[in-house]
Amino acid sequence: MSNTAPAGTGAPVAGTGKTEDLALWSELLVALRQRMQPEQFATWFSRAALVRHDADSIEIAVLNDFAKDWIQNYHRSALEAAVQEVLGQPRRCVLTVDPELARATFKNEVLHPHPAPAPHLLHPPAGSPTPAPSHEKPSLLWSSDIELHPRYTFENYVVGPCNRFGHAAAMGAAEQPGKNYNPFFLHGRVGVGKTHLLQAVCHMILERQPSSRILYLSCETFINHFISSLQDGDTTQFRNKYRYVDVLVVDDIHLLANKERTQEEFFHTFNTLYNAGKQIVLSSDSPPKEIPTLQERLVSRFKWGMVTEIEPPCFETRMAIVKRKSQSDGNEFPASVAEYIASNFENNVRELEGAVTRLLAYSNLSGRRVDLVMATEALSSILKNTRGQPTLDDVVQTVTRHYRLKPSDLQSSKRTRTIAFPRHIAMYLARTVTDSSFEAIGAHFGGRDHSTVVYAVSKIAALVKKAHPDSEEVGRLFTELTGRQLEN
Repeated sequence: MSNTAPAGTGAPVAGTGKTEDLALWSELLVALRQRMQPEQFATWFSRAALVRHDADSIEIAVLNDFAKDWIQNYHRSALEAAVQEVLGQPRRCVLTVDPELARATFKNEVLHPHPAPAPHLLHPPAGSPTPAPSHEKPSLLWSSDIELHPRYTFENYVVGPCNRFGHAAAMGAAEQPGKNYNPFFLHGRVGVGKTHLLQAVCHMILERQPSSRILYLSCETFINHFISSLQDGDTTQFRNKYRYVDVLVVDDIHLLANKERTQEEFFHTFNTLYNAGKQIVLSSDSPPKEIPTLQERLVSRFKWGMVTEIEPPCFETRMAIVKRKSQSDGNEFPASVAEYIASNFENNVRELEGAVTRLLAYSNLSGRRVDLVMATEALSSILKNTRGQPTLDDVVQTVTRHYRLKPSDLQSSKRTRTIAFPRHIAMYLARTVTDSSFEAIGAHFGGRDHSTVVYAVSKIAALVKKAHPDSEEVGRLFTELTGRQLEN
């Protein structure tokens, strides 16, 4: 171990004052910081101190019982792993409450801070040393508890009818921060692409204004920091952290529900940033007015700028996402595979992309080419375990979506091939995958008689048996409805 504490640990050193203890605590802080999110590290270990250590145990002082319980419940494994790494063998970690020691070491750190970049900024303030030029896109420093993903840019965002307005509004907010759409409030169910747009806003702002100070974090982190500042009796540092930035991005702002004191603090933070012309970007699983117990004045302010919803992706958008992701990963899927994935993962983009990743891994490990058969094998375990028997409406919906028709087309008297052939396939599938009788199927398809349905079913069955080229589409639709392969 070195005899000098590493710069930039961002936390106080030991309270004993011994050189060896100072060095040990500094090394422990470095090891701890590598094992948790930056904001977690700052919240729970910035006001801790090394009390003593021996061959059996190491004692660490924390500010209060709340911090002690939280570390014991959620960060004990990280603490024990850091101790073992630094000391070379495991030690029993003892947490004690010693406010005076914790406060003293914190005040010492505030008065004599390490020469490191301000932990609450994405970029150091003006006058800091300029890093060497890089061809990589800017990314968050360790301060924010959410890292920017290099792929989450506007260029990589697949735009469709469900998200076109949200995408345009996000770009508008990023092009002129604090002016066009402020605040920018994005809401939608889990997995529809809100995080991608939030990070795309950050990427664009950093590309256009590299010196921008952006704080990007979860609402949970904001709440934890506020609670900690109240317990410490010092909200000044908390307010300095959140009110002196150019852009504040808070994910899952709906977590403010039922937290009156935190809502009060966020209200004042919002006002300070807004009045200073700083950009505020928020995401939620519901619009402002539907967040339970949210103060009316916050609801009103959230609606000052742009409130937009991201809807679940439509079929065409899901197809484009699958094709884009598989292509970017070096193995573009056939149309039949992309259609199969897009049909079975309808509401969640994350699950959709996860299915692509799983299928690519399955292909690499097995050495097989990606095709529809492999897709059904590889993805069967993550599709619904109990797929219900398809209904006549399921058949109609699947066929009309594939052939880009309306349900009324299949029920009409039109006999052009573009409608008659899909109608025959739908009747065949209805007879094959449901328990419906010929009469019930005929009634469902515009009141056709028994013989018409028998003819359609027999015609398509003959194509399937002969492995006619048109039968490939029949097999694809059968698989989409049942998750199984169609046997000749």
